[in-house]
Amino acid sequence: MNGYLSEIKESYQDFSKAERRLADFFIQNSEEASGKTIAEVSERVGVSKATIVRFARTLGYTGYRDFILRFSSYAGNGGDDKQIPNFLEVEPEDSVSHIIHHIFKSSLQTMEQTMAICDEDSFGQTIAAMNQARRIDFFGMGAGSIIAQDAQQKFLRINKISYAFADSHLQTTVAATLTADDVCVVISYSGETVDTLRIAELARKNGAFVVSITKYSENSISKIANVNLFVSSPETEIRSAAMGSRISQLCVIDVLYTAVLSLEYDHAKEHLNTTLRELSKSKLN
Repeated sequence: MNGYLSEIKESYQDFSKAERRLADFFIQNSEEASGKTIAEVSERVGVSKATIVRFARTLGYTGYRDFILRFSSYAGNGGDDKQIPNFLEVEPEDSVSHIIHHIFKSSLQTMEQTMAICDEDSFGQTIAAMNQARRIDFFGMGAGSIIAQDAQQKFLRINKISYAFADSHLQTTVAATLTADDVCVVISYSGETVDTLRIAELARKNGAFVVSITKYSENSISKIANVNLFVSSPETEIRSAAMGSRISQLCVIDVLYTAVLSLEYDHAKEHLNTTLRELSKSKLN
């Protein structure tokens, strides 16, 4: 067998007894294992998280998240070593059926891979900071700006004061007013968007709690942020409307919003009911 399973088999003799149990799990249950978090694998196999990290590093990966991201890509392709499909893999006069299958399959794979690299501690720190924040502002350029505006309208509905502007000058103006009581969420798939990087630097300088949402890698923005929330998507150098990154970033925003809503449920529910009531009135007019 080729691919990632053969990679595991070839290293089998180098594994400890516990690591061999992990190897057996991934070899025998590749579809089940795909996308599982380190906590889920630990419970399922009955080994410690430290053992799982050692297992991944023995295979040459930086850690479990790096391993499971690549393993899930392999499993999602039915065991094929080729790269995961990207959104530009279309041909002239493709059938609607083919396009539906391709887009939905790629989107599902994006969400599974992002879930696999989610770090609960990083989410926990972000949620706690948001819960206590005076203000939660969201920043992004281009497609990232759309994600920021989606986040703003969600948090405003539960009475969390938020700003999200598309104009780079307005973003700089808003970032300049951030304080140590505020949370600044910067969204950039590459992690190298110059304007967003400047926002992160300014917010951090002012003492705000900076959260980055970028692709899974060490990048300029992630180095500045207090906490990094990583996403995965099958993007290519020539990206088609940032389809994959948009979906994974929206999922991250939804997790943050829902978690904050859960912490302030009674208070937030009151505001949600109020906004729903007023919106309903506007629809009748």
